[in-house]
This record gives sequence, structure tokens and C-alpha cells, in this order.
Amino acid sequence: MSDVDLADLMAPLGPFERPPMIAVAVSGGSDSLGLGLMLADWARKRGGHLHVLSVDHGLRPESAAECARVADIFAAIPSSSARILRWNGVKPARGLQAAARAARYGLMTDWCRAHGVLHLAVAHTADDQAETVAMRRGHGSGAIGLAGMAAVRPESGVRLLRPFLSVSRASIRVWLRARGQDWIEDPSNELTKFERVRVRQSLNPATSGEALELATRFGRSRDALEREAARLLAEAGQVHKAGYASVGLQALRLATPEARSTILRHLILAVSGAHYAPDVEDFSAALAGDAEEAAPAARTLGGCLIQALRGRLHLFREAAGIGPPVPASPGWRGAWDGRFALAVSEGLSPGESWTIAPLGEAGQRQAVDRFGIRLKRHHIPLPARLALPALWRGEHLVAQPHLMLGEGLAANLAPRHTVTTCGFTVAAPRPHTMYSSPLC
Repeated sequence: MSDVDLADLMAPLGPFERPPMIAVAVSGGSDSLGLGLMLADWARKRGGHLHVLSVDHGLRPESAAECARVADIFAAIPSSSARILRWNGVKPARGLQAAARAARYGLMTDWCRAHGVLHLAVAHTADDQAETVAMRRGHGSGAIGLAGMAAVRPESGVRLLRPFLSVSRASIRVWLRARGQDWIEDPSNELTKFERVRVRQSLNPATSGEALELATRFGRSRDALEREAARLLAEAGQVHKAGYASVGLQALRLATPEARSTILRHLILAVSGAHYAPDVEDFSAALAGDAEEAAPAARTLGGCLIQALRGRLHLFREAAGIGPPVPASPGWRGAWDGRFALAVSEGLSPGESWTIAPLGEAGQRQAVDRFGIRLKRHHIPLPARLALPALWRGEHLVAQPHLMLGEGLAANLAPRHTVTTCGFTVAAPRPHTMYSSPLC
């Protein structure tokens, strides 16, 4: 690492603001600590600021002290500050690693959005990349999976950066030792009940090198494919502020099979709010053909209702797949269904049974009967309306902002997954108004 300037690794991940403001995830292990220390120097030289985020999962007695130690290290470094984020609540008995990862990224991206930080750096190394590709290869992943982790990826409204993907863990530790800096060893990294640990222990220099070569080769292919899909979406796609999306059926049919599948995966993820996309290959193949062919029949896939309407393929959130009502209170803010950022008014009466739940059929009936709304010709299609967030007091509809019903709830489209890998989604209310805009 003494021969590698972090600026060389960061340059292709930009551009960055002047001065740059960036967050970094630091657990105290060698990889994240090395990245944090290098980024602190990188930000200071550019007149910027580094926000160090440590997550206390509460899974080990030592975790609180480890986070405090990280905070102490960076408290003494100019142009940096540290924040400890805690994962509270009941921990699942199964799927703990996946749940902890989701909680960790959720806490960090929530903090970044709340504080206006666009970039979040994480310290995945070349070793991590080799393990990821080896695991995916073992699971039979195709070209997309074998491309491994991307160096830049949108994550819940934040640019996730991985500057260390070409750097080995051993070289980071050499750099830390040279400056007399020790690090924390996480005992869970040796637990063979976890697949990643077993894969790590099975790899050797030759197999790791082979996995990294696969990541490089397929990564280039994935980049070209995602650029093609983004271009097609920019020309023919729309994401609507009511939480649904559409794309021109003719453009989709004439796209290459790979681009068509990529577009479908991105749109399904954005509309469903799910963490993983379903297998779309059969549906994608069924869409191929002449532009004059009959429109495909409506179907559900990956938590979405997919319908062809007036020459466009529409993807609506399947209302039945939305989780149970979310308890709310005056001033409550949070993400909902992986699609919306919600805010409840502070002026509501405390002590009432406030919840956030889909509008649904019951809400539509109340919209007509109690609020006098005429929905037959409303510009928001019926399937989209059913899946809109609404504020309820018991069984009584209180507010639904998209339909301008009542007061007390604000809702902005903030999908967990953007429809293109550039990381930005433009929502268009209506195709023919001055506010309409294609995707970018």
C-alpha cells in the first residue's frame, strides 16, 4: 500500500464535491480501519470532511467497546468525525448475517441521507471479491453474478463506493503495521457455520486469482450491458411518483435479450422494494418478437403486477405483498415498502392508534364515501392506487397525499433500488404535463 496513492483508487469513483464530504463504514477491522485512515487524509488534503460510521449490532458483548475505540481513533484526526449507530430491537433466530447486513446498510444510508452525504465508502477488498465470485460460482450464477461486487453502486439513495476492490487484505495490514496501528479481530470471521468463512478457508492464491479474473471479465460485460439498459430506459421508460413504472413495449421487444432482462430486473426491484430480483428470463423471452404482436397477458412477478396498457408495459406494486401496518406516532419518519420516504405530522394527537398501511380497497371506498373523491377517471391507475401509503387511525382513513386526501402524511418516492446504475431516478407525474421527464 505504500506504493498506492488512495487518490488513484478514488479518481474513477468520482467526481466528488469541492470540498468533498464522504462517509465511511468502519468496524475496527484491518480493512475498514485502513480505508478510514486513508480517506481521512484524502478528505483533509482536499479541504473536505470524513464521517466515520460504526454500527453496534449488539450481537457480542465487546461490540460497544469496539465502536467506542473506533470513535476515539478518529476523534484525534483533523477533518473527521465519528458516529456510532445502534441496531436495536429483537434479532432474528435465523438468517442473522443477512439481517445484520440489511440493518447495517439501512442505518448507514439513513444517516447519510439525513445529513446530506451522497457517498458511503466500504472496505471490500480483492479477497472479499474473490470469495463473492467463488460463492456465486458455486451457486450456479450466470454472467451478472460472476461479475462480483461493483466499485460504484446506488444503495438507498446513496452512492456506495468500494475503492479497495483491487487491494489485498495483506497489503492493507502491512500499511497499518508500518504506522503502528493495530486493529480488531472479529471472532465471527472464523466461524465455519457461515458459508463465506468456509469459502475463504478453501481458497488459495491460484483459485483466488481465477475468481478475480472472472470478476474482471464479466464486470466489463456487465458495465456495457447496464449502459445499454440505461440508454433504453432513458428513451422509453418512466418512473411515476405514485410508485409504479412503465416502459415502451416496442422498445422492450426490440432490445437485446440481455438488455431486456436487465431492464425488467431493475424495474421490478424499484417497484417491489425487494432486496433481490426474481428470475425474469422466461418472461423476458416471452416479450421478444415483432412489435405488432399481441400484448402479453397480465401476470405477477417478484411482488409486482405487470400489465400491458396502451403500448406500454406497466409494473405496479402488488398490494397484497406489502407487509403489515406500521405503527406511527406524531413526527414519525421512515421508509415504507422500500419505495417511499414518509413523514407523519407532529400536530397529530398522541395516544391515538396511528398506523401506515396501503390504501387498499377499504381506503378507496372511504375516499369516495367520506372524502367525495371521483376515482373512475383518476390519472393514477387502480393497481397503483391500491398500493399507495395511507395514514390510518384504527380502521378510519386519515390521509393519502397522492390523492390529496386529508392531512397529516407526506410521501416522497425514494425507491430502495434505482432503475439505472447511475443511481438516480426521475419520477414523472404525468406524460403530458410540464413536470414530466424521462428517466436518466
